Amino acid sequence: MPHEKSTRTRIVETALEEMSNGGLATLSIGHLAKACSMSKSGLFAHFGGQEALQISVIEAAIEQFRQQVVEPARQQSGTLARIEMLGANWTDWLLRDPSRPCPILQAAFEAPALTPKAAELARQARRGWTDWVERLAKLAIHEGGFAATTDAKRFAFQFEAIGVGCQSWSVVQGRDEAGRLTRASFTALIDSARA
Repeated sequence: MPHEKSTRTRIVETALEEMSNGGLATLSIGHLAKACSMSKSGLFAHFGGQEALQISVIEAAIEQFRQQVVEPARQQSGTLARIEMLGANWTDWLLRDPSRPCPILQAAFEAPALTPKAAELARQARRGWTDWVERLAKLAIHEGGFAATTDAKRFAFQFEAIGVGCQSWSVVQGRDEAGRLTRASFTALIDSARA
């Protein structure tokens, strides 16, 4: 049913836009129906409730992230090249619109106010990301690209901290040069771990 898919996609895309303005936890079926020029009952038929809506929005953001950040990095040859591209792609993703938060980070920070399943999905998205960065760091150590003394867990922590700092610098504080500072920080972190 192509028409059904296209309507659902339009609703989720509108929800992602509205989320950046007022948050996911407070995004109601009624508000979203109005933004989509639909009836509440019509929109409800696509999601069945607040939890399904929140989960669909988070899943859509994760899929966009996978396509734009993760997959291009996975296609790189060598673990170090993958880590470098992850830093570059994540910076681009975070600064797509410097006035709007990353929907995945936003959902994670809103987790206490989300429905239980949506909150767990938002938290798991962050855990999955940092776990993967840690595994890549361990692989880089194993391959000899990173020094044997590199603490893979701390590397993943610092990698995450740079991205969160980028969001704070640009979206929260409204400062310039977030891109330059974020790219320089990723480069410094990776260089500090090199063998």
